[in-house]
Amino acid sequence: MGRIGDFFYHLIIVILVAAALVFLLMAFKEQYPIWKNQQELENLRSKVEKKKTKNENPHINWENLKSTNPEIVGWIKVPGTKIDYPILQGKEWNEYLHKNYKGDYSYAGSIFIQPEAAFNDQHLIIYGHNMRVKSMFGSLHDFESEDFYKKHNKIYLYQPGKTIKCTIYSVYDCLDKSATYNTDFSDDGNDNKWVDWLTMTVNNNAYYPIKKKPAEKDHIITLSTCSGKQKGDSYRFVVHSLVTDTVIYEE
Repeated sequence: MGRIGDFFYHLIIVILVAAALVFLLMAFKEQYPIWKNQQELENLRSKVEKKKTKNENPHINWENLKSTNPEIVGWIKVPGTKIDYPILQGKEWNEYLHKNYKGDYSYAGSIFIQPEAAFNDQHLIIYGHNMRVKSMFGSLHDFESEDFYKKHNKIYLYQPGKTIKCTIYSVYDCLDKSATYNTDFSDDGNDNKWVDWLTMTVNNNAYYPIKKKPAEKDHIITLSTCSGKQKGDSYRFVVHSLVTDTVIYEE
């Protein structure tokens, strides 16, 4: 090959190795904080769970949880998915979009509700990032599959001494800030505002038919995350559920 040929051959090898190292470094820089956040959440889970029990009563050590961060207002679990996280509520809009459960910066953020929201609202929206590794609300997209829905269609919300059981009734993509995100149904001259909204959520159901339908008296819990690159940044993926039971128990 000759000296010049050998030189360029080894130069190409060095460049390729350097490029590979840069790529690995960038991948590590991107993925490590996500992995670390997930590990911290798993540690928190083991720290606050008194014992392994059924979904109805997880025996969460709320005193321990609140001492970690008083802005932890609940816990959410969706059987069959990775969703098993504390719910945060800050004092500012979207405060926990990029904060972990300790209040420190984290790209993956937390599962959260907005400052003015409450668990007994007529319509409560719970937000979380769509992470590629399916952490946070990334595994919500499992509900695009009808087979998955048939096996797993329950949502559990926990507060001290209370378990809220929900059943999913609608799954679809929508534009951010669309009517799906309405939470104020006070009188505006339209007496049917709430019923119209419920009808809209049923009609928007897009991935497969669901027989479960909400009634006017029902309370709705919506889980919201990003739709993903195929739909675009302006679209959100939502899973609507209706509260089917609230169980009160002693700690």
